[in-house]
Order: sequence, then C-alpha cells, then structure tokens
Amino acid sequence: MRKTYGAGYPRNLSELLTLAAREPSAAAVADAASTLDRREFQNRVLRTAGALRRAGVGFADRVALWLPNSVDYLAAIFACARLGALAIHINTRFREAEVGSLLRRSRAVALVTTWDFAAVDFPAILAALPADDRAALRTVFAAPPSSGVTEIAGLPVLALYGEVADAGPDQAHPDAPCLTFTTSGTTSGPKLVLHDQRAIAGHALDVARHIGLDAPDAVLFGAVPFCGTFGNAAAMAAIAGGAPIVCVPQFDGGIAAQLIRQHRVTHLVGGDDMFGCIAAASGGRCFDEVRFSGFAAFHSNAAASIAAAEAAGLKPRGLYGSSEVQALFSVAEGENRLLGGGVPVNRAARLAVRDPQSGGGLSPGTSGELWIDAPSRFVGYLENPSATERAIAVDGMFRTGDLARLTAAGFVYEARIGDAMRLGGFLVSPEEIEAVIQALPGVAGVQVVAASCGRGDPVPVAFVQPRVGAQLDEALLQAHCTRQVARFKVPKRIVFVDRFPVVDSPNGPKVQRVVLRQMAEELLQATG
Repeated sequence: MRKTYGAGYPRNLSELLTLAAREPSAAAVADAASTLDRREFQNRVLRTAGALRRAGVGFADRVALWLPNSVDYLAAIFACARLGALAIHINTRFREAEVGSLLRRSRAVALVTTWDFAAVDFPAILAALPADDRAALRTVFAAPPSSGVTEIAGLPVLALYGEVADAGPDQAHPDAPCLTFTTSGTTSGPKLVLHDQRAIAGHALDVARHIGLDAPDAVLFGAVPFCGTFGNAAAMAAIAGGAPIVCVPQFDGGIAAQLIRQHRVTHLVGGDDMFGCIAAASGGRCFDEVRFSGFAAFHSNAAASIAAAEAAGLKPRGLYGSSEVQALFSVAEGENRLLGGGVPVNRAARLAVRDPQSGGGLSPGTSGELWIDAPSRFVGYLENPSATERAIAVDGMFRTGDLARLTAAGFVYEARIGDAMRLGGFLVSPEEIEAVIQALPGVAGVQVVAASCGRGDPVPVAFVQPRVGAQLDEALLQAHCTRQVARFKVPKRIVFVDRFPVVDSPNGPKVQRVVLRQMAEELLQATG
C-alpha cells in the first residue's frame, strides 16, 4: 500500500491551482506570446476546459498533449485535471514511430498540439501516421487557437480555448488518473507511468517548500520540457508556491542567460549541459538573483559544466528522481551536494537498498539497488499490470533499478542498473531502436548498444543480422531511423554481422551485450 499525503496538502490539481489565488493580480506564467497573472491564468484554464468539454472530452477520457513549453501547455494540464481526464504527455523530440505508438496504446480521444513551432512540424508528423495509430482520435486542438486550420488527416481542428469560461462542474478527484510520463525500461518498450492527482499535487507542495519556491519573490525558469517529470514537477511546484513561471519552448544558452537576468529568476532546474551553456553565456557576470538550481548529471563532462555553473553563481545542487517517483524526489545536501541522491523532500518517504539478486537488505554505505516508497510514487504502468507487479512489491516499495548507497541523511545515487542507455540526456531502452530497425525487410535480427570512443558522450551503435540473400545498406537504414525516432536515438554506426556473440545460460542462449559494446567502442575508435 502506497504512502499517501495527509491533511494540509492539496488533494487534486484544482486545489493546487487555488493555492496560487491568494494574490490574483500577481504574475503567474509567461511565454513569448503572453504574460498572465493568476486570475487570468485560472480563466485560461476554465476556457480550455470548456473547449475540451464541448468537444466531448469527459471524465477518464485520455488527451494527448504534444507541444513545447508554453502558457497553453500548462493551462491544458489543469483543464484536463478539472474534467477528470488523463493527460498523455508526448515528448516534442519524438517522431512518427514513437508518437504513433503512444497514441495507439493510450487510445487518446483528443490531441493538443501547435502549428506555431518552427523547430518541429507537429501537424506534418501527425498527418503521416498510419490510420491505425490515430484510430481513437476524435479531435485535434490547436494551441494557440489561431492556426486557421480546420481539418487534418480527416479530424476536425478546434481552437484550444474560446472567450467563455464554461468549464462546467469541477470533476478533479484525488484518485483520478492525472497524467502519464513516458519512460523506457530495460526489458520492454516504452511504458506509460501513471500518476493520480493526489500524488502530483502533493509532491508539488513538498518541492515548493523544500527548495523555496513559496518565497514571495521566487521565479522559476521553465526550460526543461513539461512533457517529462523533470520539467513538470518543477512547474507544478512553482504553481504550488505561487512563483511565476517563465516558459521557454526551446533552450538556447544565450537567450536563457538574458531571460534569467530580465525576469530576476531565482530557481532553475535542468541537465548538466544546460547549466554549462548558461555559464558560458554569463559574460563573466554572476547570476546574483539565483538562489537554487538543481541538476541531473546526464553527460560525461558533467563535472566541468557544474564547476562552471558554480563559478557563475548558479548555486547548483544534485537532484534525484524518476518518472515513477517524480523528479525532485530528493535534493543533495552538505558535502554531497553535487552528487545525485540526497534527502527526500517528503519526510515520510521510505528508502531501502537491497541486493539486486537476492532482494536482501544491505547496510548503510553498501551499494545495491534502491527501493522507494513515498506519497509521490506512481500508481502503476498504464494498462501494463505485469510490469507494475514486477516494479512494486507487496509492501509498496518501488524497485528503481538504480544503484545507490544509503547515508546518514539520505542516499547517494551511483549508476543505472541494467542495459538502459543514456542518450541525449534520456534513458533509452535498446529495444526501442531495435524495433524500428527490425521492422525493415531483410533484417533477421538487431542488437543496439551504447558506446563511446573516449570523446564525447555515448552514442547508439546497431549490430544487424541480415536475412539470407538480403542486401542492406547502412545509410538507408540510418535514414529510416532518422524518420522514425528522435535524432539522439539514431545509430552512429550500423554494423552487419553474420551472428551475435552468445553465451549459454540456464534459460537458453543470451546475447553478450558486453562483447557488442567492446566491438562498438573499437569501431568508433578506429573510424571516429
């Protein structure tokens, strides 16, 4: 049984939004198109909920959100929650295979996207999807609502919000499914991590109090995409604390440095590379207003980026989190402040480090697999009970798959257990890329590993076993991957092999990924 939030916490996202209503005229959220105060943002939420409701979206329906950080994105999250609908977050870096899979598996009845983002042509990708992938869709909503388009792929395109705030009765409920984050496991394809409203709202208040987003002058720099738990948890915490959010649709170090100074930003979170870029654009001037910045180390040169961030006055602190327990689950303290892990923001959180094979408990200071039970923990994987059962024990503890050790104050994160690859700042299952290549004619088998030649971050390398008589071309396979998946998932090299290295085990032959990684690294060292 999962721990839960008690008295004094918002029970759902509607109650979370009311926390910010104490000063209706104070700034709430801004993007390049508009700046809204708290009263105006609440009105935008009601107008958005009204548009969804008029189109037939109701309690327990699923609405896909596929757009960059913006006022409209945040309003859509709260509008869905008010209707009791489930928001399916889609990464803006996803392409045809990934988007189609999410729409098909989630059975979303509506999609909120934009015609106004130069970096990605979302409508073109949507139109190119196979009909089966979008079979459940009934409506597409345009954000902002001035696209001028009325139809796409046979679906009506409606304005995301109108002039009238006719949202209807508030159906937000603590136990109602709230949103899903997409994650990649090491043994299966991407999973949809399901959270209820109570967990999202309660965690937001914990984070706001822990890192000071409830201070009267706090301002959040919202550059990390809201589609993932990292950006989402920070944005929800800002709402809980009443701190305005500066929405950034696409990160650029120079623009970020300018906006941080212009808006007197006090809080920001992101990957180590983001902090390195901001520090490089500081012009030698410290960011004096910044009081807290939390980072996750995603790249091999993280230490250099964080050292530069410290020198620029960004005050970086290590964070830990996951889609399952939410980002900003813990914040590093004291001598370990630049390491992952730290102290949970909720004091009721329960931590354990267990032997990955036996499941037996390990003493503090001994490395093992981290298990967590906390009020911020997910409900389960959407429509995947077997994966949920494997991940959550009968005592409510979630098996993170992370290597860590307990300390007197909390824990220190060390590494990821298993075969998941860290590419472009994301954990990626090899099977995601393998499935795309495997679908091509002439491919008998495929294995993907991450490798590095010692220069830069790891990149994916694919080993492909052709069918007998098939003529495969590396460039054509890479071009196919480029159309189907995000750029950071496209294999740097595709190597054709007659067979994979295997080893016999009690459960049958297993591919030796360690051998493939060695082969990939040797190839990259030889060819660059």
